[in-house]
Amino acid sequence: MIDISALGDRLSLRLGVLCDHALIGQDGKLSLIGIFDHIGVTQLPAQHPRFFVVVVLQGSAVEPQVEMELIAPNGTTMMHEAIPIDPMAISQGSGNLIAEVNMLSLDQPGTFQFRLSGGGRVLGVVPLHVDLVSSEQSAPDPASIPRA
Repeated sequence: MIDISALGDRLSLRLGVLCDHALIGQDGKLSLIGIFDHIGVTQLPAQHPRFFVVVVLQGSAVEPQVEMELIAPNGTTMMHEAIPIDPMAISQGSGNLIAEVNMLSLDQPGTFQFRLSGGGRVLGVVPLHVDLVSSEQSAPDPASIPRA
């Protein structure tokens, strides 16, 4: 059992998702469009053209940045980025982090992990499951689509 009171106000991951598009409005609200955690590809290698990794952080940040790594199913690190954060904004409620990913190369099926670290520890993981599917599975049969 974890003693939540022992965690105090340490920096933590409140939300982590992948989506087709993300933005923060003028009113400060986070908007997410097309949330997903699976990609089906008909062949490997493949590339996913564009998506966003969105994270909401809360608590007290020790450093003015977090680290984001992309770990492949075989354990290799495909990407490692230091992302600046605003510790004051996060400590006053929460902080939104939006990272755009373009032309992600996928060379194996399985679970990829966007691992977020800060203050010397892993804050959380956002998974991406890549499945190899047949071309018949990737597109719906037009005859099976209900008509109005």
